[in-house]
Amino acid sequence: MIVRYFLFGLLLLLLNVSADPISLAVGAVASAGLGGMWIWKNTVKCKFYECCQEPDVFLKSYKLEQDIEKYLFGQHLVKDIVVNSIRAHWKNPNPTKPLVLSFHGSTGSGKNYVSEIIANNTYKYGLKSQYVKHIVATKDFPDKTRMDDYQTKLSEIIENALAKCARTLFIFDETDKLPVQLLQIIKPYLDYHASDELDSRRSIFIFLSNKGGSRIAALTLEQYESEKPREELKLEQFEKDLMDYSFNEEGGLQMSELIKRQLIDHFVPFLPLQQEHVKKCIEAYLIKRNRQDLIHNVEVITKILNGLQYYPPTSKAFSSSGCKRVDAKTDLEIERNYEIRRSTKEDL
Repeated sequence: MIVRYFLFGLLLLLLNVSADPISLAVGAVASAGLGGMWIWKNTVKCKFYECCQEPDVFLKSYKLEQDIEKYLFGQHLVKDIVVNSIRAHWKNPNPTKPLVLSFHGSTGSGKNYVSEIIANNTYKYGLKSQYVKHIVATKDFPDKTRMDDYQTKLSEIIENALAKCARTLFIFDETDKLPVQLLQIIKPYLDYHASDELDSRRSIFIFLSNKGGSRIAALTLEQYESEKPREELKLEQFEKDLMDYSFNEEGGLQMSELIKRQLIDHFVPFLPLQQEHVKKCIEAYLIKRNRQDLIHNVEVITKILNGLQYYPPTSKAFSSSGCKRVDAKTDLEIERNYEIRRSTKEDL
């Protein structure tokens, strides 16, 4: 390619004999130099460093759908909304605003897990990608007396990220603990802009919150006690309540311009998990640990399930911690099972 640019410069020299030969020769070298810079930036560099272009940044929508189907349990609404909204946003050649999703639900229902699945199916390095900004309210902004510094810091994080890649994914964890002053900093980047020097329209913002978790649980319990399939629950049954809870309850999105100006595209409810869903989480973790031999061991599975807490006291329909404590409880039973087998061999 560099040779091609150099030869192009020499051709100009041959065709334009009236021009200064030295100037044309310099032009030929300059052309070669520019060509080399283009190659470095678009070919060589991207073989060694992550670049904001395919294949490093590319939505694998079919794989995203597959992974959510395979690894997320009991969340039919999440599968529908997340996959289709992200796919639609990526297909839109000229979106008017970034895609903004607000994930709501109790601990262990899968909010962080889905964010990770999205990152893994969009960026070469997943959550470790330089184009994924995972911000945790209590970790990144712990001191309420430093709000001026934090506002500057957050603005710089967003602007620097967008300057590097228009397809940046922003994940705000513990949004219910995010001070309102910082939400005000975020708001301009979520608004509708036909054009902007710093274009955020192709990016995705995800807010994770426990807000509305009790209402989600109540509606799901009502469905459970009515002996109706949870898969019949619709987004419309949750979204208005989640908007109201987020807007009126203290902390996070309370009285937020994000809600007033309708800047959040979808409020996504993560339903509380039943024992059957927790069992699937256990099975998935056993496969990850290469202990498929224990999947059909009723005694081991029962011990893991019994090591978790459930609510309400009457029916114990839902896991209090979702799948969050499954890994630790499963590791414990794997070790116990190993010790029992070892002791048995020693007795023989």
